[in-house]
Amino acid sequence: MKRLFTLLLLLALAACKPAGSDPEQSAAYNEARKSADAGDGKAAAAFYQQTLDEFPKFARAHLDRGLLCDEKLADPIAAIYHYRRYLELEPNGDKRKVVEEFIERSRLSLAAKLPQGPGIDTSELLRLQNQNTALATEIAALKSKLAEYDAAINAPALPAGATPATPPTPTNRALTATSPATTPVATNRVAAADTKPRVHVVQKGDTLFSIALRYYGSRSAWEKIYQANRDALPNRDQIKIGQQLVVP
Repeated sequence: MKRLFTLLLLLALAACKPAGSDPEQSAAYNEARKSADAGDGKAAAAFYQQTLDEFPKFARAHLDRGLLCDEKLADPIAAIYHYRRYLELEPNGDKRKVVEEFIERSRLSLAAKLPQGPGIDTSELLRLQNQNTALATEIAALKSKLAEYDAAINAPALPAGATPATPPTPTNRALTATSPATTPVATNRVAAADTKPRVHVVQKGDTLFSIALRYYGSRSAWEKIYQANRDALPNRDQIKIGQQLVVP
């Protein structure tokens, strides 16, 4: 009897649970996202408000409406409100840093739109406008991070023991094929070509001084030639026409 009473109580509680309690599956939220994707900002805003009226603590709806007000409705005040409500509902969420950047961008956008008056520093307004322009380029990167986060959350779980796929790395064969070949034989040939001594055939009127001037740009280098050819030269003055001298 007691078990039957417990079963009836559970059935009664289930019957009292409202249908469509999952806010992400609600008709209003789905219509809001469809309207936003179609570029109908006003309709999307109305559906987001309907969703929040039904689910006041639905943090993602506040974030989505904040983005809508920020990017399509040019309403930075409303954007800041919904961004802050999102942070209140998700104080420790992974998206906190991104949403804080959104709030800063909306705040600067609002400041740049304020009319000039006697008490407003025009140079400060110009700085805010420039900073807002710079932040506008960053918003795409922030949205990309947000999309990556959503994709990671919604990605299917890997089977037990599986590891994420990594891009292939070039093999040693591929690296060898794409790099210029350098062999010891070729290197030795270059070295041999670089170290091969020069040979000067003595002409009429040549002296060690004139040969040194020709090859080294200085007459004082004659001794280098003399020392390299000591076996063929009795002294520095005895060189013969047609004689081959090594020029180191």
